[in-house]
Amino acid sequence: MGYRPARPLLRPFRLPTSVLPLLLTASLGLAAPLTAPEVAAQAVAQEAIRNTTTGATPEAIGGEAAQDAMVFDVLRDGDKIGEHRLDFERLDGTLKVSVETEMKVSFAFVTLFRYEHKRVERWRDGELESLAGMTHDDGEEFEVSIVRKEGFYSRTVNGTEEEIREPLSVDSLWSKDRLSAGKLFSVASGESYRVRSNMLGWETIEAKGGSMEAEHVKLSGEVERDLWYGPSGELLKVQYEGAEGETFEYVRR
Repeated sequence: MGYRPARPLLRPFRLPTSVLPLLLTASLGLAAPLTAPEVAAQAVAQEAIRNTTTGATPEAIGGEAAQDAMVFDVLRDGDKIGEHRLDFERLDGTLKVSVETEMKVSFAFVTLFRYEHKRVERWRDGELESLAGMTHDDGEEFEVSIVRKEGFYSRTVNGTEEEIREPLSVDSLWSKDRLSAGKLFSVASGESYRVRSNMLGWETIEAKGGSMEAEHVKLSGEVERDLWYGPSGELLKVQYEGAEGETFEYVRR
């Protein structure tokens, strides 16, 4: 799903150290205007999407998740710092998933940290057809594209292309159908990591404005994530620990 890696949220910032620990606040705000490199990356990603092949008949993927928009509040130690949104569209026999994530931490009128991620996925018969995305991670830029070709995937990260001839799984986990153990590729940064999944049973959680029954799935290995899915397999909640010990949650609105 492209969740931000569990590493320090705040990098060194030239603000008086006697003031910062007392007055640091988290808030969701408007994104800053795109820089020239960001505009160029966006153009390349959009071109990759336009070049995607399409085909015959629609398929059912993810039950409810394939029909309705999914919106999550992003929380850091219980405070809202952003939003994660997925929109679904049937198009020329494929399922198109548009994803957008924004996180921001500010002090007074100064932005201390900003994270933005946008991508478009296309799925056919449960298989990834293509993916094109851009990430701004507090100064670091990533552009990732994946296109399925005859017998292999072509994956490009920041201009470096490689062929992947093994089965390819990405960490886009909006539906339980997308769960996959083994080697996962990050949709945000292009990194790869190995994980295993354990089903921990059904629990009652708070999501979508009330109490809901959800199946708890634990991802462990090189990345640790707790995921909760509803009865129809749609994602309801994500939780993980940051590098500084803070708790991050994505809670379905």
